Amino acid sequence: MARNRHKKNRAKAPSPAFQYPSSNLSPAAQIMANRISSGGVEYLMQNLIHIMTDSVKLAEEPEFIVLNLDSEKAVETSQRWLKKYEKRLAAAQRKGADEFHQVSDEMRIEIVAELATPAFRKDVDKRLQGMLDRLIATEDLEKLKMVLLLKTSLGMKSFPWGLCGLILAIYDRTMQQTIQAYEAEKGIYDAVVEALQDDGEEKIDVINLIESPGKLEQIGNKLFAAKPGPRERAEKQIWDMVDAFEEELAEGKITLDLFTEAELLLPFQRLKSEIGEPFTQAQPSEEMGQRVFDTIVQTINEIMTPERFQRLRKDVQSTAKAWLSGRKKWAAAIQGELAWLDGEQYEENKFVLSAFLGQITRFGKKQKPAPKRRSTAHGANKSGAGKLTN
Repeated sequence: MARNRHKKNRAKAPSPAFQYPSSNLSPAAQIMANRISSGGVEYLMQNLIHIMTDSVKLAEEPEFIVLNLDSEKAVETSQRWLKKYEKRLAAAQRKGADEFHQVSDEMRIEIVAELATPAFRKDVDKRLQGMLDRLIATEDLEKLKMVLLLKTSLGMKSFPWGLCGLILAIYDRTMQQTIQAYEAEKGIYDAVVEALQDDGEEKIDVINLIESPGKLEQIGNKLFAAKPGPRERAEKQIWDMVDAFEEELAEGKITLDLFTEAELLLPFQRLKSEIGEPFTQAQPSEEMGQRVFDTIVQTINEIMTPERFQRLRKDVQSTAKAWLSGRKKWAAAIQGELAWLDGEQYEENKFVLSAFLGQITRFGKKQKPAPKRRSTAHGANKSGAGKLTN
């Protein structure tokens, strides 16, 4: 027993894992694998500061070039922590640049820790693995070392992600893109206000203005009459923004509840009646996927009686007002979608379909049963993944 305890006390800390078959490694990768294996944790710590600082370059690699944080949450979280640190930052600024940077770094660690959700961390790890798979056969020794050690460091539970250059670059990119989008919208807003003032409007009420599409069109024609080029660019920006909005809406990333639970269940109840079982139990196929999609479209068309359509339009209008007042990211996009909801009768459109699909996705996630406790796991009744399979 004493001998076993003695061996345990002398056990070395685990070294970073490197599990690729040697046949897949380039000569440079093999050198790096050997170096990391022999250096262990000590080698990791010696290179930590260098890796954390220089990893900012990885944000422009193919695996990370399109990765951003949730922009709306990033702004809200940053503003909240900035308010908490306002007095400390002001006091630190009076003491000098070093003190100010130290407090700023501390605040930034708190912001990133909140934004780096488990899903985001899993995504980053997956992308690092993808980069590792790509680099493993190359001779880029320095970048390979960076990815290997970065993946190991970020895998440590206690490691603060707000110290990592790669993660900070992703955060900065998210904030910059959000600010640019806001300034672009503000530029359009300022131009509209100026045009209204030229027409003699003394008090500008944006909420009333967005309910007057005729007035907006008149202002738009005036703004672009002498400059057709800016109009074309603005129209392209608007369509790009609407497309991005509808994509995130359909994926369930935007909270917009326009349908009741009963309405969400209708297409799946119809499918179950037609095929004799929940569609989730049917053999997956392209044909089945198309059938589900067609059933959803048909269900929406049947739901949208003239009365139901007018209720939906009012819900979208009130949401547009709330988002505009709250300076939400997609306020301009949802306002643009109102153009598809004109008239007395519903006509098929991508916005309503995207809202339905996104609400189904979010509803399905809410309906997933919580993990059972171990003490009651045996003999428990097994249920479906969610009500949508009914």
